[in-house]
Amino acid sequence: MIAMAYAHVNGIWLHYRELGEGEPLLLIMGLGAPLQGWEPQLGDFAREHRVICFDNRGIGSSDKPVGRYTVTQLVADAKGLLDHLKIEKAHVVGVSMGGMVAMEMAARHPKRVGSLVLAATTPAADARMRWTMGRVAARVGAAAVIAGGSLQDRLAAVKEELVRVWLPLIFSASPGGEEEAIVRRLMDAAFADGFPGVGTAGQLAACFAHDARERLRSIAARTLVMGGTADAVFAKERFAELARAIDGARLELLDGAPHAINLVHPDAFNDVVLRFLAGARVHRARIERAASPA
Repeated sequence: MIAMAYAHVNGIWLHYRELGEGEPLLLIMGLGAPLQGWEPQLGDFAREHRVICFDNRGIGSSDKPVGRYTVTQLVADAKGLLDHLKIEKAHVVGVSMGGMVAMEMAARHPKRVGSLVLAATTPAADARMRWTMGRVAARVGAAAVIAGGSLQDRLAAVKEELVRVWLPLIFSASPGGEEEAIVRRLMDAAFADGFPGVGTAGQLAACFAHDARERLRSIAARTLVMGGTADAVFAKERFAELARAIDGARLELLDGAPHAINLVHPDAFNDVVLRFLAGARVHRARIERAASPA
């Protein structure tokens, strides 16, 4: 059974879901995407873990405060949710912007993160990311202005432009297939409480300012870095750079996978993550046995 609720953390209301039992597993979604972006993972993950996912500030059914957000702020939200749920330590999986939040959380609050999965993300914003996401924002804004008319007319235009943008960029797909249906379902959830333009702009500011390179060496959690070789937002070299910067991190590249790695290749993504988490449990058990008195 999936429990849906709200938590008042870090001065805002966060919408979250939890299901399953076992070691806690916190899932952090990417830019402009609601918690429904984790739906292909929930069933598999919840068979072995207590899974918690949530709408980041600025999207879906969470609060959407005006202003520029920071990754540090988003980390405080995620940590606050764990505090609300009385969870001392959780495995953390973050994708894209969620990976930025996850790596900062592991660096700044090492005792709260068991093991760490960083998917389709980067150690720092670069010119390619800023140009790509700035172009997306410009196209969506222009679509709203050109549409004119009522608010509903402008919202419809924004949604259609997002479909045209996200399909080739995030999914490497053409219109009319299952990927388009996924995009539309996510947009419906993202727009559930009205147009999230203010919140998405706030999240984008956090992504543009992201730079965790000086703190990555302080990450103590067992770490897996994942990426797709067909990611159009981040080059695969960025994934390798991230893995090299974290002591002992493992790199796993999925051949042909686009940026939306967990949505387009859910079976492979779930298998890799669950095998990694199972290995983390074995690794921890060995350390505990070695440390226990004879």
